[in-house]
Amino acid sequence: MTRLVTLELLMAGIGSALLCFPDCILGEDTLFHEDQDKGTQLDSLTLASINTDFAFSLYKKLALRNPDKNVVFSPLSISAALAVVSLGAKGNSMEEILEGLKFNLTETPETEIHRGFGHLLQRLSQPRDEIQISTGNALFIEKRLQVLAEFQEKAKALYQAEAFTADFQQSREAKKLINDYVSKQTQGKIQGLITNLAKKTSMVLVNYIYFKGKANGRCLLTLGTHSSLSSTLAKGGL
Repeated sequence: MTRLVTLELLMAGIGSALLCFPDCILGEDTLFHEDQDKGTQLDSLTLASINTDFAFSLYKKLALRNPDKNVVFSPLSISAALAVVSLGAKGNSMEEILEGLKFNLTETPETEIHRGFGHLLQRLSQPRDEIQISTGNALFIEKRLQVLAEFQEKAKALYQAEAFTADFQQSREAKKLINDYVSKQTQGKIQGLITNLAKKTSMVLVNYIYFKGKANGRCLLTLGTHSSLSSTLAKGGL
Protein backbone atom coordinates (compact mmCIF):
# COMPACT_ATOMS: atom_id res chain seq x y z
CA MET A 1 0.00 0.00 0.00
CA THR A 2 1.34 3.47 -0.77
CA ARG A 3 1.80 6.15 1.88
CA LEU A 4 -1.31 7.01 3.82
CA VAL A 5 -2.14 10.70 3.65
CA THR A 6 -5.01 10.61 6.12
CA LEU A 7 -6.25 7.86 8.34
CA GLU A 8 -9.44 8.27 10.32
CA LEU A 9 -10.64 5.75 12.86
CA LEU A 10 -14.35 5.98 13.59
CA MET A 11 -15.51 4.44 16.84
CA ALA A 12 -18.92 4.39 18.50
CA GLY A 13 -19.31 5.40 22.14
CA ILE A 14 -16.00 7.03 23.09
CA GLY A 15 -15.55 7.55 26.91
CA SER A 16 -14.19 6.20 30.34
CA ALA A 17 -15.81 2.83 30.94
CA LEU A 18 -14.20 -0.01 29.04
CA LEU A 19 -16.36 -2.75 27.54
CA CYS A 20 -14.42 -5.87 26.55
CA PHE A 21 -15.63 -9.40 26.05
CA PRO A 22 -15.22 -11.45 29.26
CA ASP A 23 -13.23 -14.67 29.29
CA CYS A 24 -16.40 -16.76 29.25
CA ILE A 25 -17.24 -15.55 25.75
CA LEU A 26 -14.00 -16.80 24.30
CA GLY A 27 -14.29 -19.97 26.33
CA GLU A 28 -11.61 -22.48 27.12
CA ASP A 29 -12.18 -24.32 23.87
CA THR A 30 -11.24 -21.18 21.95
CA LEU A 31 -7.84 -20.60 23.53
CA PHE A 32 -7.09 -24.05 24.92
CA HIS A 33 -8.72 -26.24 22.31
CA GLU A 34 -6.98 -29.58 21.92
CA ASP A 35 -5.47 -29.25 18.48
CA GLN A 36 -2.89 -31.19 16.59
CA ASP A 37 -1.25 -27.89 15.73
CA LYS A 38 0.30 -27.01 19.09
CA GLY A 39 1.93 -23.91 17.62
CA THR A 40 -1.48 -22.44 16.80
CA GLN A 41 -2.57 -23.02 20.40
CA LEU A 42 0.36 -20.94 21.66
CA ASP A 43 -0.20 -18.28 19.02
CA SER A 44 -3.81 -17.79 20.13
CA LEU A 45 -2.75 -17.22 23.72
CA THR A 46 0.02 -14.86 22.69
CA LEU A 47 -2.30 -12.93 20.39
CA ALA A 48 -4.89 -12.59 23.16
CA SER A 49 -2.23 -11.25 25.54
CA ILE A 50 -0.86 -8.76 23.00
CA ASN A 51 -4.35 -7.58 22.09
CA THR A 52 -5.04 -7.00 25.79
CA ASP A 53 -1.96 -4.76 25.99
CA PHE A 54 -3.20 -2.85 22.96
CA ALA A 55 -6.70 -2.56 24.46
CA PHE A 56 -5.53 -0.99 27.71
CA SER A 57 -3.05 1.28 25.93
CA LEU A 58 -5.80 2.59 23.65
CA TYR A 59 -8.24 2.84 26.55
CA LYS A 60 -5.85 5.01 28.56
CA LYS A 61 -5.43 7.42 25.66
CA LEU A 62 -9.18 7.64 25.01
CA ALA A 63 -10.01 8.03 28.71
CA LEU A 64 -7.50 10.87 29.10
CA ARG A 65 -9.02 12.68 26.14
CA ASN A 66 -12.58 12.09 27.41
CA PRO A 67 -12.36 12.04 31.24
CA ASP A 68 -16.08 12.66 31.78
CA LYS A 69 -17.42 10.17 29.24
CA ASN A 70 -17.71 6.42 28.79
CA VAL A 71 -15.48 4.42 26.47
CA VAL A 72 -17.03 1.46 24.66
CA PHE A 73 -15.03 -0.33 21.98
CA SER A 74 -14.03 -3.74 20.71
CA PRO A 75 -10.22 -4.05 20.83
CA LEU A 76 -10.23 -7.09 18.55
CA SER A 77 -12.32 -5.29 15.93
CA ILE A 78 -9.90 -2.37 15.82
CA SER A 79 -6.74 -4.48 15.82
CA ALA A 80 -8.12 -6.83 13.15
CA ALA A 81 -9.07 -3.89 10.92
CA LEU A 82 -5.60 -2.37 11.22
CA ALA A 83 -3.98 -5.76 10.67
CA VAL A 84 -5.87 -6.05 7.37
CA VAL A 85 -4.45 -2.66 6.37
CA SER A 86 -0.95 -3.90 7.20
CA LEU A 87 -1.41 -6.71 4.66
CA GLY A 88 -1.24 -4.10 1.92
CA ALA A 89 1.60 -2.10 3.44
CA LYS A 90 5.35 -2.50 3.17
CA GLY A 91 8.47 -1.30 4.95
CA ASN A 92 8.07 1.38 7.62
CA SER A 93 4.30 1.68 7.11
CA MET A 94 3.76 -2.01 7.81
CA GLU A 95 6.09 -1.96 10.82
CA GLU A 96 4.45 1.12 12.33
CA ILE A 97 0.97 -0.39 12.07
CA LEU A 98 1.93 -3.71 13.68
CA GLU A 99 4.12 -2.12 16.34
CA GLY A 100 1.25 0.24 17.12
CA LEU A 101 -0.80 -2.91 17.81
CA LYS A 102 1.92 -3.89 20.35
CA PHE A 103 3.56 -6.61 18.28
CA ASN A 104 7.31 -7.13 18.55
CA LEU A 105 8.36 -7.99 15.01
CA THR A 106 11.74 -9.32 16.14
CA GLU A 107 9.93 -11.98 18.19
CA THR A 108 6.86 -12.59 16.03
CA PRO A 109 7.15 -12.60 12.22
CA GLU A 110 4.49 -10.77 10.22
CA THR A 111 3.22 -14.02 8.70
CA GLU A 112 2.62 -15.50 12.16
CA ILE A 113 0.68 -12.42 13.23
CA HIS A 114 -1.74 -12.77 10.33
CA ARG A 115 -2.01 -16.53 10.82
CA GLY A 116 -2.81 -15.98 14.49
CA PHE A 117 -5.55 -13.46 13.68
CA GLY A 118 -7.02 -15.82 11.11
CA HIS A 119 -7.14 -18.69 13.57
CA LEU A 120 -8.71 -16.60 16.35
CA LEU A 121 -11.36 -15.07 14.09
CA GLN A 122 -12.23 -18.51 12.78
CA ARG A 123 -12.63 -19.81 16.34
CA LEU A 124 -14.86 -16.92 17.34
CA SER A 125 -17.17 -17.55 14.40
CA GLN A 126 -17.76 -21.22 15.19
CA PRO A 127 -21.38 -21.98 16.23
CA ARG A 128 -22.11 -22.51 19.93
CA ASP A 129 -25.18 -23.53 21.88
CA GLU A 130 -25.49 -20.42 24.07
CA ILE A 131 -23.51 -17.83 22.14
CA GLN A 132 -23.66 -16.60 18.57
CA ILE A 133 -20.79 -14.44 17.31
CA SER A 134 -20.45 -13.24 13.75
CA THR A 135 -17.48 -11.09 12.82
CA GLY A 136 -15.90 -10.02 9.58
CA ASN A 137 -14.29 -7.28 7.52
CA ALA A 138 -15.20 -5.58 4.28
CA LEU A 139 -13.17 -3.33 2.03
CA PHE A 140 -14.88 -0.76 -0.17
CA ILE A 141 -12.26 0.42 -2.66
CA GLU A 142 -12.39 3.29 -5.12
CA LYS A 143 -13.16 1.77 -8.50
CA ARG A 144 -10.32 3.64 -10.20
CA LEU A 145 -7.70 1.90 -8.03
CA GLN A 146 -6.08 -1.38 -8.96
CA VAL A 147 -6.08 -3.91 -6.12
CA LEU A 148 -3.59 -6.75 -6.21
CA ALA A 149 -5.18 -10.19 -6.38
CA GLU A 150 -2.71 -11.46 -3.77
CA PHE A 151 -3.94 -8.87 -1.26
CA GLN A 152 -7.58 -9.78 -1.86
CA GLU A 153 -6.86 -13.50 -1.49
CA LYS A 154 -4.98 -13.07 1.80
CA ALA A 155 -7.56 -10.65 3.21
CA LYS A 156 -10.33 -13.15 2.42
CA ALA A 157 -8.50 -16.22 3.71
CA LEU A 158 -7.10 -14.71 6.91
CA TYR A 159 -9.60 -12.03 7.91
CA GLN A 160 -12.81 -13.13 6.21
CA ALA A 161 -12.65 -9.80 4.38
CA GLU A 162 -14.77 -9.18 1.30
CA ALA A 163 -13.71 -6.58 -1.26
CA PHE A 164 -16.13 -4.36 -3.17
CA THR A 165 -15.60 -1.54 -5.65
CA ALA A 166 -17.27 1.79 -4.94
CA ASP A 167 -17.51 5.13 -6.69
CA PHE A 168 -16.76 7.65 -3.95
CA GLN A 169 -17.45 10.50 -6.38
CA GLN A 170 -21.08 9.42 -6.00
CA SER A 171 -21.12 9.68 -2.21
CA ARG A 172 -24.83 8.93 -1.74
CA GLU A 173 -24.62 5.63 -3.63
CA ALA A 174 -21.35 4.71 -1.91
CA LYS A 175 -22.81 5.36 1.55
CA LYS A 176 -25.86 3.24 0.76
CA LEU A 177 -23.68 0.38 -0.47
CA ILE A 178 -21.65 0.36 2.76
CA ASN A 179 -24.55 0.93 5.14
CA ASP A 180 -26.73 -1.75 3.53
CA TYR A 181 -23.89 -4.28 3.78
CA VAL A 182 -23.22 -3.54 7.47
CA SER A 183 -26.92 -3.63 8.32
CA LYS A 184 -27.32 -7.03 6.67
CA GLN A 185 -24.26 -8.54 8.35
CA THR A 186 -25.33 -7.34 11.83
CA GLN A 187 -28.98 -8.34 11.34
CA GLY A 188 -30.09 -4.72 11.40
CA LYS A 189 -28.36 -3.82 14.67
CA ILE A 190 -26.10 -1.22 13.02
CA GLN A 191 -27.88 1.31 10.85
CA GLY A 192 -26.36 4.31 9.09
CA LEU A 193 -22.74 3.54 9.94
CA ILE A 194 -21.41 5.97 7.34
CA THR A 195 -22.89 9.48 7.38
CA ASN A 196 -20.29 11.41 5.41
CA LEU A 197 -17.78 10.43 2.73
CA ALA A 198 -15.17 12.75 1.27
CA LYS A 199 -14.78 12.56 -2.49
CA LYS A 200 -11.03 12.03 -1.99
CA THR A 201 -11.70 8.80 -0.09
CA SER A 202 -9.90 5.87 -1.68
CA MET A 203 -10.92 3.06 0.67
CA VAL A 204 -13.28 2.34 3.54
CA LEU A 205 -12.47 -0.69 5.67
CA VAL A 206 -15.27 -1.87 7.94
CA ASN A 207 -14.99 -4.39 10.76
CA TYR A 208 -18.26 -5.60 12.25
CA ILE A 209 -19.20 -7.94 15.07
CA TYR A 210 -22.61 -9.36 15.92
CA PHE A 211 -23.03 -10.99 19.33
CA LYS A 212 -26.06 -12.77 20.75
CA GLY A 213 -26.05 -14.61 24.07
CA LYS A 214 -28.67 -16.86 25.64
CA ALA A 215 -29.29 -18.04 29.19
CA ASN A 216 -31.76 -20.86 29.93
CA GLY A 217 -33.27 -20.53 26.47
CA ARG A 218 -33.84 -16.79 26.81
CA CYS A 219 -32.06 -14.09 24.88
CA LEU A 220 -29.58 -12.54 27.31
CA LEU A 221 -27.94 -9.92 25.12
CA THR A 222 -27.84 -8.92 21.49
CA LEU A 223 -25.10 -6.53 20.50
CA GLY A 224 -23.97 -5.03 17.24
CA THR A 225 -20.75 -3.06 17.18
CA HIS A 226 -18.30 -1.86 14.59
CA SER A 227 -15.15 -0.01 13.78
CA SER A 228 -14.52 1.53 10.41
CA LEU A 229 -11.44 2.90 8.77
CA SER A 230 -11.55 5.54 6.06
CA SER A 231 -8.32 6.29 4.27
CA THR A 232 -7.17 8.55 1.50
CA LEU A 233 -4.18 7.28 -0.46
CA ALA A 234 -1.58 9.45 -2.16
CA LYS A 235 -1.58 7.39 -5.34
CA GLY A 236 -1.54 3.84 -6.55
CA GLY A 237 -3.41 0.97 -5.01
CA LEU A 238 -3.21 -1.87 -2.54
